[in-house]
Order: sequence, then structure tokens, then C-alpha cells
Amino acid sequence: MIDSQTMKKGSWLVFCSVTFLSALGPSNIEYYWWGYLFFCALFFSWTLYLIYVCESYVVYLVTVLTATIGIFSFLASGLAYLSASNVLGETSVLAIAVGLSPAILVFAVFAIVYFSKPSFFPFECTNNKIAVRARKQSKQKYNIGFIAGVTTLIGGVFLKSVDALTIDVVAVSICTGCSVAILILLRHTVRGLRTLRIQERNMDVPFTFMEIDEIREARHRWWLGRFFKWILSLRESHD
Repeated sequence: MIDSQTMKKGSWLVFCSVTFLSALGPSNIEYYWWGYLFFCALFFSWTLYLIYVCESYVVYLVTVLTATIGIFSFLASGLAYLSASNVLGETSVLAIAVGLSPAILVFAVFAIVYFSKPSFFPFECTNNKIAVRARKQSKQKYNIGFIAGVTTLIGGVFLKSVDALTIDVVAVSICTGCSVAILILLRHTVRGLRTLRIQERNMDVPFTFMEIDEIREARHRWWLGRFFKWILSLRESHD
């Protein structure tokens, strides 16, 4: 259940994690830090929107999932590029291809998960209010075990593709494996969000949180929440 505190703490946790880990990216690329600062500013603004304005369940959950999966994929690609560029050169097409390979792998897994047929709908719907449906513990243990095996397999493929075990290869394997593991673990959520987005096209209002009334009350108590509400009211009055 996503309430006001879960939304607030979760959004800031995602923001801090993403901005911190993004600083570990390929800093040898020209203007990387300018791009990093621009990204942080945009993501900070989006985080404020999620906490104090957003009422769309799909938008909030897609943001959290994308940031969580994307940051590990970004780290894997950044580390792969840095390792390859040290040998092949920073402007080498092959080094760029090596750097993109983890992201391409993660995107391929995402496409398979996203477009595959759903076997379980993970959400409970009451009118346009959404909450996560609980699953049995035995299923969760099965998922964790399955993901651990897949992650080990992916790591093995990466390690066998080089002559020696290096820190870079291990780091790339772990980051890529984390992205793939999250996708597999949350495969029902990814497919469920696709279903919700399709259903929203025929609705007058988007799907929102089951605890939306509590979230609105909390935003009314928070001074930033009242400020953003005032800004939105000014915009609507001009329209």
C-alpha cells in the first residue's frame, strides 16, 4: 500500500540512490559532469512532482521501476565502456558497442517481459483506485531462487567471455544481473502496468492510489504541497 509516507520516503530514496550512483558513471566523457548536473536538476524537479503533485499510480510506479532498473543498467554500460575505452580508445566504435551491450541486453529482457502474456494481475482495482495484490510466500521464495540462478548464469556468461577475472567484469556482471533480476522479479508488475495503461485510454480519469485521500490530506499539511497546489491553481485560472 502506497501512502503519503511511503511515497515521500520512497521518492527521496530513489532520487538519492540514482544521483549518487550516476556520479560513478563514465566521467572521462567530455561534458559528462554538465550532463550529470542537468540530469540531477531535472530528476529533482520530477521527484518534487511525484511527492507533492502526482496522483497517477501508473506514472509514479513507472518512474520508480524505470529509475531502479535504469541506474544499474547505466552503471553496467558505463563500466563496460570505461574498461573497453582503456584498451580500444575513447572514440572507438567497438568500445562504444561494448559499452552499450549491457543496456541492450537489459532492454531485450524488458521487451520480452513487457510483451509476454501475463499469468497474474498484481493489482487490486476499486473504481479507479489501485493497490498491490499480495501473493503467497511460497511463490516469492520460488521467484527469489529462480532469479538467483538467472543472475549467476548471466555472471558466468560475462566471466567466460574474457581471459581473466577482473574487477571491471565482475562489476559489469553484477550491475547487469541486478537489472535483469529486478525485471524478472517484478515481471508481473511490469505486465500489470502495461494493462493499466491500456485500460486508462478508455477512462475519463487515470488510475490513482488506494490511499489518495490520505495522500491529499498530507500534502495539504506540507508547506511545499500547499505551494504547488497554489501554483497549479494559478495556472488553471490563466487557462
